[in-house]
Amino acid sequence: MNYWKKWSAIILIPVLIQVNAFAQTQSFTMAQAQEYGVQNNTDAKRALLDIEAGESTKKSTTSMGLPQVDFGLDYTHYLTLPTQLIPAEFFGGEPGQFEELQFGTPENMNMNFSASQLLFSGPYIYGLQAAKVYIELLQYQSKVTETDIRKNVELAYFNVLILDEQARLLEKDIAIIEKTLFEMGEMYKQGFVEEVDVDRLRITNSNLQTMEKNLVRQKEVAKNLLKFQMGMDLSEDIILTDSLTTIQDNFILMENDQNYLTRPEFNVAQTNVDLNALNIKVNKAAYFPTLALYGSYSQVAQRNQFNFLEWDNPWFETSLVGVKLSLPIFDGLHRSAAVQEATIGFNRAQLTQIDVTRGIQLEISQYTSEYLNAQEELENQLSNMELANKIYSRALTKYKEGVGSSLELTDGETTVFNAQRSYINALYNLLSSRTNLKKSLGYL
Repeated sequence: MNYWKKWSAIILIPVLIQVNAFAQTQSFTMAQAQEYGVQNNTDAKRALLDIEAGESTKKSTTSMGLPQVDFGLDYTHYLTLPTQLIPAEFFGGEPGQFEELQFGTPENMNMNFSASQLLFSGPYIYGLQAAKVYIELLQYQSKVTETDIRKNVELAYFNVLILDEQARLLEKDIAIIEKTLFEMGEMYKQGFVEEVDVDRLRITNSNLQTMEKNLVRQKEVAKNLLKFQMGMDLSEDIILTDSLTTIQDNFILMENDQNYLTRPEFNVAQTNVDLNALNIKVNKAAYFPTLALYGSYSQVAQRNQFNFLEWDNPWFETSLVGVKLSLPIFDGLHRSAAVQEATIGFNRAQLTQIDVTRGIQLEISQYTSEYLNAQEELENQLSNMELANKIYSRALTKYKEGVGSSLELTDGETTVFNAQRSYINALYNLLSSRTNLKKSLGYL
């Protein structure tokens, strides 16, 4: 029985490992990868924590205007009762003389309940408004962080797809070179080509094989970068389900899309202006009077012995209610300086808003131009790559027929490789400029 248990466990181990490995592989479209990043990237999580901290600050500010109730219990044991000097003439003594008397009891306890309620405070009223606007500011800042995450994930996703496209072209080149190498080898055996031409093809094939291995490692690094931007554990594996074709077809540039109001950066700048305007009101409100209601109730016990739990002995009550009005008169120009400082902060926030608005407009203009240029460049490089393949095919045919030179064939290979490299660069420029344009238009 134990024998079968042992071997059953051994048989199940590779199965469990395979199931576990399968469970760790996840598939993502680009949109899914962006949503995953928004939920799991540490920057996004920190932004949410900032909002939570802001909510706590708002609650703390609100609590200042709610009733404040306190309880106090004070116990005092006199090791030596305090001594008071009383004029001796009160007791028939000589004028100018004093009698030393001790008053009180050695055991004393005081229980006190106190409550207060703020009735009016200018800084409190505007402070509540400022706390609400501050939450809005944090939310817009969180949106900026989310937009940056979407941009970084998109660029990293593109990078992996571009490396896949580069690998596809390289695999095609290797297949062509290997076929040509085989044909050249046969022609060499028959004496139609020189050995140096065959060796040159071997070198080219070896270089392409090395490039293919390097590309595999580059893709692994690119995937890790994507997982990092997504907030995913680097040990997990991912599969990208979008292709370059579907991604390029999903974006259409509209001429009337130049609206900076959709950008969270503009909302941050505008909200910061509003917050600084409220800060001026808060500091000006410090000139207003403050009105508060308060009251207290206390019981005092004075004993010669510690017998406070014996409720038959008397406790002496005191209770009061009152209204307190505080009106600032002069504070050494502190409030005036605070208002001036807040006004400067407001003016600076307005200048920042102007810079942000102009910067967004500049980005839209710049990235629109770059995107349109990249589109034309990609179309041109696709045409060049097709033309380079035709040139190489003609050079190879002529060489096989004995009417072309090896130099012409080498030039054809170089032309193909350069055209492919230019195509990959143009593709990257198109996709990156598209992402930058989407961000500038507020699409991310």
